[in-house]
Amino acid sequence: MSILKRFRAGSLKHDASGAAAVEFALLVPFVLLAMFGIMGFGWFLGIAHSLQEAASQSARASVAGLDPGERTTVAIATAKRRSTDNPLIRPDALTVEAGPDPANPDIFMVTVRYDLTTSVLIVVPHFVPLPSSLTRTASIRRGGL
Repeated sequence: MSILKRFRAGSLKHDASGAAAVEFALLVPFVLLAMFGIMGFGWFLGIAHSLQEAASQSARASVAGLDPGERTTVAIATAKRRSTDNPLIRPDALTVEAGPDPANPDIFMVTVRYDLTTSVLIVVPHFVPLPSSLTRTASIRRGGL
């Protein structure tokens, strides 16, 4: 009889045992989604910043070359070296193009492309619109202003 008294409708209204577990179960998926979203976005921004930095450093290093061929070699070697030093970038997923700008031969351009399908970002759900590759470009004028 004491068990039946315990489960009366009026007494269940004031029973709070297990409320914390239910609230935890309802909120954990949203907290985890937010946490992994922040981590994925940070990873994406880190890759984008690293690529831009590699392109900029390569363009600056290309100034040391005496002719366009040597500038291209120096720029590509610098970009590859910057990618091996960075833990966010896989060197085998990196493509570097360097050379004079076709419109203005006094400007030397470095374009760095990175294939994102080989990075950790493939675990991000498909409803999040991420590009399959990132491209960053840097240019430098030869001979001053």
